[in-house]
This record gives sequence, structure tokens and C-alpha cells, in this order.
Amino acid sequence: MTTAGACSLLPGGDEEPAGGTDPAPGAGSDEGGASSEPAPEPGTTFDDWAAAEDLRLVEIDTAAADERARIEPGPLEREDRFGTWASPGFPDDSPLLTAEPLEFDAEAAAALGGESEARSALRDVLLQTVVEVADTPLLLEADNSRSGEIGPVLVKAFGLEGFDPSAFDPLFEQVPISGAPTPEVGVPEMFDLEPAPYPEDGPRMSVLDTSSLLARVPEGTTFPGAGAALVAFVRGVVPIVREGEDGFLRREVAFYLGVEDGRMNALMTYVVATVPTLAISDAEELPLVEPTEVPEDWQEISFGRLTAAIPPTSGELEEVELGISSVDEDGTRKGGITLFRLPVPSPYLLDAVLYAARAEIGGADLVTAAVSRGGEDGMVVAVRVHVGEEEYRVQVNGVSAEEAPVLAHQVLAGIRVEG
Repeated sequence: MTTAGACSLLPGGDEEPAGGTDPAPGAGSDEGGASSEPAPEPGTTFDDWAAAEDLRLVEIDTAAADERARIEPGPLEREDRFGTWASPGFPDDSPLLTAEPLEFDAEAAAALGGESEARSALRDVLLQTVVEVADTPLLLEADNSRSGEIGPVLVKAFGLEGFDPSAFDPLFEQVPISGAPTPEVGVPEMFDLEPAPYPEDGPRMSVLDTSSLLARVPEGTTFPGAGAALVAFVRGVVPIVREGEDGFLRREVAFYLGVEDGRMNALMTYVVATVPTLAISDAEELPLVEPTEVPEDWQEISFGRLTAAIPPTSGELEEVELGISSVDEDGTRKGGITLFRLPVPSPYLLDAVLYAARAEIGGADLVTAAVSRGGEDGMVVAVRVHVGEEEYRVQVNGVSAEEAPVLAHQVLAGIRVEG
């Protein structure tokens, strides 16, 4: 599942939380597919897709990832309903902390006090994104009742001394940082899993990929004046046990901190995707399928360099700094686009799928599609579009088993990469 939210605070203003949840791809097997009598129309079945049992799975080498990141026990002792573990820690010369940002805007750096101060602040945002967001102690709790623990820690870590420590609590209360679809639901209950035994005095999460960037926020957009955006991206896995077998829960996180006027104005936005994951050696192993056509009444949405088409809803579009969602009148997230600026994973990580395939779309380096269970609301169709270091996730929720084959090919047909 994917959650996204934002909270902007200006002096003398009110909190303006905006966010919601996208039901996430689940896992398991199903009697998908269609009858072969008579010959089906192209794009109406999953006959040309790989079913879960067709995938040639490989191991996720977390030991190698831990060695690359030089992860070590951090200073914080964590606890949840399943046990205790140590927060992730990294030496100063860890590649995670020394890697060059994807972008580093000179004007934004000047607004933060200069290059040295800006680089230090960006490292802090990346580190907190790993420790407090990706590996949050709330990840596997039964609900979101501990949400009040998050905001004060980040306010202090980011040097937002002018804010009440609880100023951002509404954001984390309404949009579970665990990635659960609602505050009342836990990730273990959603996916019927439990964590593997936590290591004694060590971190539980392995960090696979990270990146960061510093960008300028133009005057009059987010803030009255020009500001700076410090953005971090993290991909990591936590060992789990599901259906009696060892596996991994994948966490992909994008966290955005916008500041202006000496940090007197601030905005926090985040996108969190949490799902049991599978690994294949190369996405090119997936069968190539052909998109069909987009229905005339579908809604076109755009974010960044990507345009997609999704089924129409009776609600509105909600956009934050890291994505856009189509929201029904009852608040249900029906679909949307989210952005993670992370490299193509190797081995390639899939959601725990029922069906998977790839497609060729102009301007994209790689496009994969997955159809998964999404809980009681139906199935989820998710397309990941890799363009350079950008990974766009196009997701449609609440799809019935009967309409999923047709809709999956139609979603692929509506994707365009601009520029």
C-alpha cells in the first residue's frame, strides 16, 4: 500500500494536513486468468503475463547491502509489540552519507547558510528519513495510536525551534507512516505477516538504496518567499515470516522538507510504500505485453515527467510535492502517481504479485506492471515506470478480478513520458 501526506506551517497560520492512503498490493495466489474458449480478444486476459508460480525468484542479499551501507547499531533502542532492536546507525564515512546528491541548487544552499550548512542539513534529512520514517517503530504496530511520537522528533532533528513540538502531529495522525491504509489497521494484519525475530542489539532493516537532493522553492509557490526543499529517498527491507515462509517487507520512502525565512516557515510531505516483496534477477525476464486503448471517459493525470490515464471518479485530484491522487467523494484513494527518485533495483523487486509483465513505452528505460491483492477493496493494478533515476508508480485500486485483465492493459496504454 502507499500513503502520502503533507503539512505546511506558517507563523500564525493553521495546520493544513492533506493526505490519504492507497490500498496496497498484497500477496498470495488466486484463480486469475480467463477461459481459452473461444480465443480471447487481445488484452482481455492474463494469458501472456507471468503468474506468481512462473517467476524465477532469487534471494535479496541483505548482508551485501549492510556491508555497502556500513550499517551498524545506532544510539536508539526501539520497541514495539513484537520486541526490541537498535536503530540503524552509520559511520561518518558511510557511502549513504557521503554520496553526492542528485541535485544541489546553489541558491537553495545560500538560503540555508551556505554550501557546508546545506550539505549538513541534507545529510540530516536523509539520516532521519532512514531512522525515523523508513524504520519507524510504528511500522508493525496494530494501529496508528503512537503517531504523536514522530513529529516532535523530526521538529527537533531538523532544527525547527520556532515550532511547537506537536505542530505536525495532525499529518502523522491522519496519514499512517507505516503505510497502512487507515489509522485503525496494522501492516501485519493487512498482509497476514509477522516480523522475523529481531536481532539482539542490532538494526532490523537493511538499506538497499538511497538518494537525496536540494532544490529551490520558487517565491510564491509553497511559501511567501523563496525557500529550499531538502528531499530524501530510501528503499529498505525488513525480514518477515508470511504463510510459514521467510521473506521481506519492502519500504520505499520519499520525504520532503521545505523551509523558508530561516526555518520559520516549514512544510513536510512524505510518500511511503509498504508491501511484501519478491525478487527476480532481471525485469527483462518478465513477458512483454502490448497495451490496448484508453477508454474515452477516463481521467488523465500528470506528475513530473509522467502522464497517466485512470478510471474516472466522482471526487477530486489531490496533489502534494511527491505525487497526485484521484480521491472519491468518500475519501477513498482510487488511483494516482507517486515519485521515488531511486535507481532500478537489482535484483528487481516486485510486489508479491498474482501477475506481472513489462511493456515498452517511449521515453522510459523500463516499465513493469503488477496485479496484486489489495485487501477487502479488491485488486490493485500498479505500473512502475523507470526514467533515469526516477521511479514513477501508477496505481489503480479497488479493481474487481473480472475487470483486472482489461483494465491493466488500458492503464499501460495511457502512460506517456514527457520530455
